[in-house]
Amino acid sequence: EKVELAFKCGRDSFIMTSHRVLKIDVQGLGRKVEYLSILWAALRGFGIETAGNIIDRDSELTLFFNLPDSESAAEGSPRNSKTRMGIDFRSTNVDIFAVNRFISDKLLGPDTVAASQYGGAMAGQQDTGSGSLLAWLGDDNRLVDANEANQKFHYEIPLLQGCETVELAFKGRRDMLLFTSKRIVVVDIQGFLGMGKKVEYLSVPWRTCTAFAVRSAGSWIDKDSEMCLWMDYDDVFNPRRSSEDDPPPPPIPRKSYIEIDFQKDKVDIFMVHNYLSERLMRADGHNLRPFSSPVPSSVIAPVHEGTNILDWVGDNNAATDPHEADARMRPLLQDDEHVAFAFKCGRDSFI
Repeated sequence: EKVELAFKCGRDSFIMTSHRVLKIDVQGLGRKVEYLSILWAALRGFGIETAGNIIDRDSELTLFFNLPDSESAAEGSPRNSKTRMGIDFRSTNVDIFAVNRFISDKLLGPDTVAASQYGGAMAGQQDTGSGSLLAWLGDDNRLVDANEANQKFHYEIPLLQGCETVELAFKGRRDMLLFTSKRIVVVDIQGFLGMGKKVEYLSVPWRTCTAFAVRSAGSWIDKDSEMCLWMDYDDVFNPRRSSEDDPPPPPIPRKSYIEIDFQKDKVDIFMVHNYLSERLMRADGHNLRPFSSPVPSSVIAPVHEGTNILDWVGDNNAATDPHEADARMRPLLQDDEHVAFAFKCGRDSFI
């Protein structure tokens, strides 16, 4: 084992070795010292923040782990105290992008990943902006040239690995979302109207994202489509109530959940669905298991009788023909994916 990066603040140290992250916390008068070791395999994502203006001149690193811990419901504290680890750096002494590249190599590995068949949208096309005041005010994202973003985040901003490629890029009012061959990157430009110098870059590898949802646009009131991503680490925070008489506010998911709004006329939401399906189902750690059916065929046989009003009121699903569901859902399924069971209640389906 070798120490590869080391940092010190006062009596405490933060060390990154070839095998682990080591945090040394000198407590009390100095006799009691805690040595916390976390293996690189427990790291599920990370974020960096560049230095800001003259008041906020430090850069920051946040690491996200999936370590088990007793859940806390205390207000003003995280539900899992072991999920995130943060460290501030003196911007004049530490190259935060060098730290980013080091952790990227540890988390993502040096291998090249095969390109997605759904990547490269908007390649070579000029970004004409949102074209809508409502979309700009709502911070709805639009597709932009992935090749241009690839150049920017390799050379202008040295964020990505050399073996990594931007496949889809989205831009809102000021922030960006990147889907690369290895990870999800959320670029959050902070400050008034994005004019601040402080920028947060959140990196989450594909294997950390375990569920997703897309929502198509609604009526003229709700004209944006949406995408939701759920991560496998618990970064939930319990906020404080504003007064003792108020009920406890709902927990805040923070970085364990990402929701993005899209302009429906500038982003094909079903293309995004297909891209996420391909990336997540083929990510390391998301291994498909062979299908076996322990349920008798008589139980899952399609129901052809008319709808029972009590079933409709009770939201009870009935089995439908999986072959018909497979043909209907084929545009959203992977080439090697097939519908095994299908159920329907009213307008909703469960497949």
